[in-house]
Amino acid sequence: MIVLEAETAAEYLVTQGWTDAAFRITAKTLSGGVSNRVILVCCETANPPALVLKQARRRLQVAQLWECGMERVFREIDTLKICQQILAKDVDASLVFAPTVPRLVFEDRENFVFAMTAAPDEHVVWKEQLLAGTANVEIARACGHLLAKLHGDSWLDPDVCSLLDDTTFFDDLRLDPYYRQISRVHGELRQPVAELLESLQQHKRCLVHGDFSPKNLLVTDNQVILLDFEVGHFGDPAFDLGFFLTHLVIKAIRADDAFDAYWQLIDVFWTRYLHDLSAGILSAGILSAGILSAGIAPRELELLPQRVLRNLGACLIARVDGKSPVDYLPDADQSSNDQSSNEVGPKSKVRQTGWSLLTNPPQQWSELHARIVR
Repeated sequence: MIVLEAETAAEYLVTQGWTDAAFRITAKTLSGGVSNRVILVCCETANPPALVLKQARRRLQVAQLWECGMERVFREIDTLKICQQILAKDVDASLVFAPTVPRLVFEDRENFVFAMTAAPDEHVVWKEQLLAGTANVEIARACGHLLAKLHGDSWLDPDVCSLLDDTTFFDDLRLDPYYRQISRVHGELRQPVAELLESLQQHKRCLVHGDFSPKNLLVTDNQVILLDFEVGHFGDPAFDLGFFLTHLVIKAIRADDAFDAYWQLIDVFWTRYLHDLSAGILSAGILSAGILSAGIAPRELELLPQRVLRNLGACLIARVDGKSPVDYLPDADQSSNDQSSNEVGPKSKVRQTGWSLLTNPPQQWSELHARIVR
């Protein structure tokens, strides 16, 4: 198997037929490739002129031992194809930021590699904007539409279920290092985590991205581009929602006095998601199958918030005590240098909020605001 590096990318791409002008190719390794080698390559005479190469790593680049089968790159390819198909139709043209995904250019399954179109040079990672204090509600609105589109248009789709039913990689890269890990760290959470894992098994309804977060959302002046599809699967939409909201809640807690601006992102995202999910389920043909008229889907929508909040709780704890803690909260648990201070640091606030949501989940979405420890 070829192991790709920036230094070998040009020769590799010539063999793949992208261009025969290896001397014109520039390549650089992109940061943030925890589970994959990610290389940006450019060649003005090629079509397209810029690509991103991804090759799966067996051992992830984190402090704790964390391994996963390299075959997950095949899952990423399949999930990306499905997302492309869904977003090729009926995306709301009135959105300030149009949601989209990269285009698959080629796949090399022998070497666990695929290539996709690169984002425009002027893009920024939404996570960086959020950490810098920019809370743009129009981006949150586009994210609500995007996730609802992916969920709603794949709702109970037998083809998507057949292709993405295996949840091995989701288990290896999410459930074990996040959910089971916090039950190993905190013995008191074993039962609520076990119940949550069982709930995920019982509510498989649609395509779940599995890594829908601000670090995987690139923003241009008129687009939001979703990346990283390797843990895509047919599962419970509540996971995507809880996972995504975790990042907004943590940033809201971190923002302190600017909490309300980040809460507005949460509110706008959730409102748009619920509205568009209903429309997506309808467009997927569920009504014609008699399911909505039988009252099943409306009841699911009523119960969804509670499942989302339980997943949110578990993810919040995992981003402090799991195998992949967030990198932007202070290490010290005190928010003050004064050791006699009774103030609680941001990590404790995140943990306490998550503990409350997981062990005693609210019955209504409206209770979330009051549950967040500030």
